[in-house]
Order: sequence, then structure tokens, then C-alpha cells
Amino acid sequence: MLEFLRKRAQSIVIQAIVVMIALVFIFWGVGTNLMNKQEAAIVVDDEEISFQQFQQAYDQAYTQLAQQFGGTVPKGLAESLNIKQQVINRLTQEALLRQGGQEMGVMVSSREIQEEVENMIQFQDNGSFDIERYRTILASNRLSPEKYEQSLRYELLGAKTIENIGAFSQTATDFEIEELYNLEKETVSVSYVVLDPDTYLDAVEVTEEDLAKWYEANGQNYKTEREIKLGYLPFLYQDIGAKITVEDDEISSYYDQHITEFQIPEKRHARHILFRASPDDPEETHQKKQAKAEEVLEKVRNGEDFAELAKLHSEGPTAETGGDLGFFTQGQMVKQFNDAVFSMDTGQVSEVVKTDFGYHIIKLEEIQLAGVTSLEDAKEQIVSALQLEQAKPMAFQLANSAYESIIGAGSLAAYLEQQTDAQLVETEYFKRSSPPSGVATDPAFLDRAFELQEKELSSIVETGDGYVIITAEAIKEPQTPALAELRDEVEQDYRAEKASEMAKKEAEQLIAATGADASTFENSAQSKGMAVAESGSLLKNDPNHSSSFPQALVGEAFRLSRSTPVPSEPGIVDRSYYVYRFNDRQPPETAMSEEDRGRYKELLLQFKRQRILDAWLRNRQAKADIRIHKSLENY
Repeated sequence: MLEFLRKRAQSIVIQAIVVMIALVFIFWGVGTNLMNKQEAAIVVDDEEISFQQFQQAYDQAYTQLAQQFGGTVPKGLAESLNIKQQVINRLTQEALLRQGGQEMGVMVSSREIQEEVENMIQFQDNGSFDIERYRTILASNRLSPEKYEQSLRYELLGAKTIENIGAFSQTATDFEIEELYNLEKETVSVSYVVLDPDTYLDAVEVTEEDLAKWYEANGQNYKTEREIKLGYLPFLYQDIGAKITVEDDEISSYYDQHITEFQIPEKRHARHILFRASPDDPEETHQKKQAKAEEVLEKVRNGEDFAELAKLHSEGPTAETGGDLGFFTQGQMVKQFNDAVFSMDTGQVSEVVKTDFGYHIIKLEEIQLAGVTSLEDAKEQIVSALQLEQAKPMAFQLANSAYESIIGAGSLAAYLEQQTDAQLVETEYFKRSSPPSGVATDPAFLDRAFELQEKELSSIVETGDGYVIITAEAIKEPQTPALAELRDEVEQDYRAEKASEMAKKEAEQLIAATGADASTFENSAQSKGMAVAESGSLLKNDPNHSSSFPQALVGEAFRLSRSTPVPSEPGIVDRSYYVYRFNDRQPPETAMSEEDRGRYKELLLQFKRQRILDAWLRNRQAKADIRIHKSLENY
């Protein structure tokens, strides 16, 4: 039922729906009348999405981003990626999908819910659905079967809506398939020359007059950075939170209300032996690798040590550790591998499993069942969360009170005389590119600090760590040093620029000399003392690109033809200029196999379905009455 959804996991819209399905333990009860007449964060027509739902979705997105950076999101990254808007878009599109499905008459029967639950391997024992296991896992996650199955109904409704929309595009003609295959697999070859600016450096003449004129025109590039010396009053969450006492009943209440945050997904520990074969490899390679995999599998079945066989035969990066992949959760591995592992029992060895990486033999070492972190183990994390939660409004109140007092006192100096316990943090001179450690590294802090004029006081500045009030005690404005101070550096840059201009000019002359007559390319290049190289056959998308011709220019090479044998301007890669001449274009070396035909057909269908889905969502979004609560603007 969800196969179509899984196959399209690279689509942005589909990724959003996949996330929704994957987070079934987190989001439940989506729909109308969830707010108990309170204000909603987002309203899509008549469907309300609560602030709690938005917060859960935002926290989950933030956590996923943090995991990619070792647990901590670099400052400014969340803002630059605009996570808030991504979450709003995702929740809105989920609502549009549900509403659209209901209008189309899409329904999810109780039988479908039952089948979906029974087919989930986490609820199976020895390959069969186990009602007791089902109830135990739900109970450990504080969910009732009714609540869980209602959440599945919403998810399946969205999935079936996507399937129904995609059904409008079920055809990919043989011509389209063959055209896509030919575009992907055809090759071109070019002759080319490389003009390295460094070879022209000795030909550059430098006079004091020319250097002075050049520096006058380019001196702004050598200006020193603005430097500032600051004083600031910090009102930081961590400092304030450390002084807040959290009671046991608050900890228990938080734990109960945020139980989904402490869920531990099922993990499985496996080993594998990999025989590499990519989808682009010839059929002969696949046959050899599969045969080798079957041969090694037979040795495993005859009792030979799996880890030792992995060390001897595996072509993957884990060979040295006996194929050990450690623990992983559902969805972390490619689908075929994931499905195999999560359908096995401890100690079981799989049949040969084919993925885009090749052929695998898998052994399941251990299963860690899903569970929930205990209150005792979660206590420290909860205390920190509650302290932060309570510190945020308190920090603003303290900052606001201090700011009003500064205004009332007439100056920051007068305020500090009156408030002897207030501590002004002072910095030495620093540049924006090298700020002192701590809150001063925050982009919001730096933005406001470097806007200040000397002796000017900022308003309250919100940073990721809390609030600050900043004063610019002294400023060193940018200056252009005298040429004599940077003589060697300036001359080096001057020579590099002039040498690059020489290389570019010769490259342009070679293009002009060749024009539409490809046969003159070699003679024109050799007359200038340039060595002509051959690219060999180039594929448009080749993960194993080995030609000395830069991969960055391959796309441009495919634009050439016999009537237009050279580009209109030279290519530039790593400062060097490339002039290249079209030689020939060859059709794919091998005929399309039935397996390739099926794969390209599916790619075309996915593309067509995605376009229809995107257009459908845009149309519904344009017509829908979508209201975003104003408080989310400053979220």
C-alpha cells in the first residue's frame, strides 16, 4: 500500500510525508477540533493545527538537523535553513493532502488499518503478528491501540491520496524510455588544451607606475577590517537557569507530557558481506558477483565463521571489522537491506540480498526492542529543559528592567554606579571575523554590535544564548594601508591577475582561430606551443570519472556538435582555462537490458507523478484559506 510512497522518498514533498509516517509515535490525533477552542498555530481551511503539534514538529526537525552535526546545530544554521518555514509548509501540505483525499472520496477501511498493523515487523514474532507484543510496545510508549490506529488512518489517507493523484500518470512510452537511456548513456569525446596562468607569471612586467595605478583601483580589497571594543550586559539563559530550582512534581509532569521525546526505537545489530556491483555495471559483472555471493553463502551455511569470511571476501569498508555494521534503526539502511534485516531473527543469515551497492549476505547479531527512557535516566535532561524554559522569560524581564533603568539613569555609566551588582563584560578590540568566545560569536550579537556608532548603546538584543545590551566603547574604522606596507603581497596579486588575463586572451584567440572549422584546432594550438590532449569517452553522469578532462566541463562538452565544435568562451577550472574541440558522439555501448528498461520506466513515471503531485498541491494551496498565527512570525 505504501510502496509508491517509499519509492519516491527523494521528493521533497514525499520526504515530508515519509517523515510523517515514520513519526507515528510522535504525531497522533491530527485533525479538526483538536484545539479545544484555543487558538491554532496554523489553520488550513477548517482544519486546525495546534501549537503543540507545531512545537513537536519543529523540535523533531531541529533534532534531526542536530544529529547531522554530532548533536549540536551550529549557530545561525537553523535560521539560514529557515526550519520554521519548512515545518509550516510540511504541516500545511499534510493537511491539504488529507483534505484533498477526503474530497476525492478516498477512504481508509478498518481492514486496511488491521493489515498495515499486522504487516509491521516490530509487531511480529517469528514472522507472524503477535497481539500481545503489539499491546506491550504500545503500552511502553504510552499509546492505546485506538489512538495509534487513528494516527495510522491519517497517514494512510495521505498515502492513498498520493497514490490516487499519481494514478493520472501511468504511461511511459518506449520512445521516452529509450530517449532517456540514450541521453544518460551516450558518450562524447573532445580534444583540449589547458592554459595555466602560472606559466605566464614570468612574462608579466611590473613597473612602479603600473603597480601604483593598479593599487589605487584595487586598494579597497586590502582595507583592514573594522575593529570594535565593546561593553555588554549579559542576561544569559544558562546563567539564570542554573539558579532555578526544579521540583520533583514538575519533572514528573514534564516527563508525562513529553513522553514521545524519551522513546527509544527498536535497534538491530547486523554484519554483512558485500560484493560490489553498481546499477551501471555490465550484466556480466552482476552475474559474477552474485555467483561469488552464493558461493560464500554456502560456506556460511556449512558452519564457517561469518566474521572471518567477511574479512576475506567483503568488498565494503567494514571488511576489517568482520562486516560489523553496529546497531541501526528502521530506515537507516537502503530499503532492500532494511527489509531483510527487520524480517530476520537473532542469529539468522539472509539469502543473497541485492541493492544498488551490490550483493549482500547479512547476519542478524542482536535485537534491542523499542522502549522508553526511564524517568530517572531522563531526569537530568528534563531539569535542563525546564530551567531553560523558565529562564527565557525571566532573562527578558531582567534585560528589559535593566534597559529601562539605564534610560532612567541617563547613561550606562550612571546605571552601573547605581547597580553595583551589575557586571559589564568588556572586550578588547576585535574584528568581526575573529570575535571573542561566548555570546559574542552569535550572529545577532555581531550584527547589532557592528551597526553601532562609537559610544552608542544598543536596545535589547536577543541571541541564541539569551539577551544582551551592548555599548560600543571605541571603534577603529577600516583603512587602506599604504602600498609600501603591502608591496610584496600587492605585486604577487598584480602578477597573478595579469597572468590570468594573458592565459584567457590566448584561450579566446584559439577559440576564434578554430571557429566552425574543427580541423584547424590542432594546428592553431601547436602554433602557439600548446599541448593537445584527448579526453577519451565521456559520460554525462559518471561517478567513476577518470579522464583528465575536468568533470565540471563535461556538461558543456555535451552541448557541442560538428556545427558548433568549440564553446563560445573558454572553461575555467581551478584558475586554469580550457579550450576544447568536439570530436564525436557515440550511442550507448551496450543495448538497454530489460532490467534497465524497467528502471528507466519507473524513473519517468516517478518524474511524471511528482510533477502532477506538485501541481496539485500548488493549486490546492492557492485556493485554500491558510492562516498562520502571528506569533509564529517571531518564533
